[in-house]
Amino acid sequence: MMDLIVVVIGLVLGSLLNVMIIRLPRERRLIGWPRCIRTGQPLRWWQLLPVIGWLLQRGRAADGRPLPVIYPLVEIGSALWLWRLYELYGFGPLFAYLTFVGAILIITGVIDWIHRWIYTFVILGGAVVAFIWGSLVGAGWRELLLGGLIGGVGFFFLYLLALILFPAKSAPFGLGDVYLAIFIGAALGLRHLGPALIYGVFMAGLVAAGILIARRFGRQTPEYLPYGAYLCLGVLIYVALGSYRLM
Repeated sequence: MMDLIVVVIGLVLGSLLNVMIIRLPRERRLIGWPRCIRTGQPLRWWQLLPVIGWLLQRGRAADGRPLPVIYPLVEIGSALWLWRLYELYGFGPLFAYLTFVGAILIITGVIDWIHRWIYTFVILGGAVVAFIWGSLVGAGWRELLLGGLIGGVGFFFLYLLALILFPAKSAPFGLGDVYLAIFIGAALGLRHLGPALIYGVFMAGLVAAGILIARRFGRQTPEYLPYGAYLCLGVLIYVALGSYRLM
């Protein structure tokens, strides 16, 4: 019974995250009744139901245009995230804290995937909150501070390297990824920073290799790799596997 309640809460959380994912790039505001991303019309109450609203619309807006499947996936993913946190840690301060960390990662990862953009105020604001909140739940403020500093400095050097290697066009590695590394370090701490990043780096590397191979065969490929999205997914996987533990 408790598992079901956690899943329902996760679905509702995913619906709220979708509001931010949709509104930040489109409207730059979070207040007001949600509107359809295709027609711009205010949504009915049943259209706001997590997953069910998308299914009742058969994945299409009122004008027949398809609605992105990423939005019900966010709701399902949020439900699975909360359920896994509950299985690992039960209800408590760490559950609430990692729920917040996961929410920031989901918002950032999905927006980067769709729009190729990482919002500075979301990720750096989240880093400040994570540092304070994480210190209170027992992660150790020195551990979190060093994690944020090392993550930021390390990725800043990668950013400079990308600018040198790709001077003629937009670098595949941006400042948003540097800010994301600061958040990950400040949220998980120094000793978890490297292991958590490995998952995302590995996935991004596989995709990049696939793109290069496809180009060799003359296939049309995307110019930009949403590196931040893979880093966010990697951290979620790392925590979901039960690898995160307090000192």
